[in-house]
Amino acid sequence: MTLQLRQGCVTDLPAIYLGEESYIRCWEPGHEAAWRSQMERHLTLWIGNLDRLTVAVMEGQFAGYGFWAPEHRYAELCSVYVRPAYRRLGVGKALLDAYLCDAARQGFRDFRLSVRPDNPAKFMYQTAGFSCTDTGRNDYLTYERQA
Repeated sequence: MTLQLRQGCVTDLPAIYLGEESYIRCWEPGHEAAWRSQMERHLTLWIGNLDRLTVAVMEGQFAGYGFWAPEHRYAELCSVYVRPAYRRLGVGKALLDAYLCDAARQGFRDFRLSVRPDNPAKFMYQTAGFSCTDTGRNDYLTYERQA
């Protein structure tokens, strides 16, 4: 299967919504009501970072996305989501690499992300050179990397 990455656009928002909803239902089902109550905040984040949204497409199908936001001196990875049918095919790694390249191109040298301790994606982040720097932020691990 051929992987293509493209700049995200406003018409990708329904797929972003579904990906984020899928994540919440799978990993944090107890937080779904709170997540839904913050939908205006989520939409503001998604729309405000469309220029930092990368979409993965495989064989013409939406495979996943990743987006980041500037947060003080950090380029903060907000989300990477890969649809289940496309997992373990390198899509997540390609989206992570796109984030690092895009943020570096925009002048960032410090990269950060947060991940649940039980999320297997943390091994991908470690392999990409991220180190765990904090274990107490809302039950998430904070990982950082410098260029």
